[in-house]
Amino acid sequence: ESCETYCNDVSRIDECLAFAEQNGMMPPEELEEARKVQAALKQGVKLPGGCRSKNDCDNYCNNPSHIEECITFAEAAGFIPPDELNEAKQVLEAVRRGAKPPPCRGKQACDAYCGEENHFEECMAFAEAAGFMSAEEAQMARKTGGKGPGGCRGKEECESFCNNPANGETCFNFAKEHGLLSEEDERRMQEGRQQMQEAMNQAPPEVMNCLNNTLGAETIEKLKSGTGMPSQSMGDNMRTCFEKF
Repeated sequence: ESCETYCNDVSRIDECLAFAEQNGMMPPEELEEARKVQAALKQGVKLPGGCRSKNDCDNYCNNPSHIEECITFAEAAGFIPPDELNEAKQVLEAVRRGAKPPPCRGKQACDAYCGEENHFEECMAFAEAAGFMSAEEAQMARKTGGKGPGGCRGKEECESFCNNPANGETCFNFAKEHGLLSEEDERRMQEGRQQMQEAMNQAPPEVMNCLNNTLGAETIEKLKSGTGMPSQSMGDNMRTCFEKF
């Protein structure tokens, strides 16, 4: 306990890091992080809020009102990976313009916080202000309450759900019910369904065997009866089977 108290003071970082590394007392990830702090301090970078220990700094930077100071230090110390640095700067610019960030830290914590229904509008407003979403995307998210077909959340999860042929009808109905389709889009999709239905019913046996093997008998039956909603991948598979035979 006395050693921990002694080494919690950042002014002793050189002595304590050397001892910890020599005796294998720190996991590699923690050691690397501490080395980055050490290097930043030697370059004259000031710790945010004048914090003196890891716990103090974590507590200080957990307060969203200190976000500018903490991101500046994190960038200088090399804590933020290059692929996340641009996002961090977007957050910083939004805060400078007066936008209030949600009270969470890190992608995982913020995904959990913003996944709660009562935090939806707060998170949407900041995402739009920070440029993570366009006004059109934000409007669409508000129409759906932030949830997509099948309860999916986020672009990647919803695209994955709707790229599954079994979910085509669910996704089409969801888009229709929430006003996400223009009349032209709806007309084209209905025409596409009708064209695929006709193609299925007129296809030679060799092509149907190929499609059954590719898409599955259940999906084929839905398309033949007109109850299934075709997707881009289904069209690609159909073209492949027709060209093959």
